[in-house]
Amino acid sequence: MKIKYLFLSTSLIIVLSLTMFGQTTRKVKAKTINQPKDVSSVMDKPVFESTVDSLNTKVWIISQRKNKKLMKTNMGKLMSKMDNNKVRDNATKDAMMTGTHYFIFDVTNITNGKQFADSSAKVEIVSPLMKISSVNLQPMMNHFGGGVSLDEKGEYLFTVNLNIGSSYKTTQFKYKVK
Repeated sequence: MKIKYLFLSTSLIIVLSLTMFGQTTRKVKAKTINQPKDVSSVMDKPVFESTVDSLNTKVWIISQRKNKKLMKTNMGKLMSKMDNNKVRDNATKDAMMTGTHYFIFDVTNITNGKQFADSSAKVEIVSPLMKISSVNLQPMMNHFGGGVSLDEKGEYLFTVNLNIGSSYKTTQFKYKVK
């Protein structure tokens, strides 16, 4: 009986020591890549936010100066690499940099937290002097965006039309330029 316990304890010590000494002693350097998952993670508070039906919409309006600074960050570099097609890249960059401000429209499905596939967005703008203009928003990484001209001071009326498959959703809000 004593030989059984001696054999069992010896084999247990060998197995445990093999696992302890078998571990690597090399130091492995792992680099964590922090990529922003959505626009909300890099932007301030939105100028408009609404939840209707199963849609959560957020809008940011930033100056082109701030937009250019954002484009120099990691998120901007990721956005410039989002498509290998140079024609689309140049068109997207032109649409982003035109006008005085950059309009960001983020829409998510609140039931699953994901963006909508096969969707497009357009914003119609009514200026304080009642001039009407519209901009087709470009799909970006996980939001829509485009340059808008807000050269007059006062209150603007924005109407965002979202085309999701075969249905349309409309959101309207006001924004004041000082």
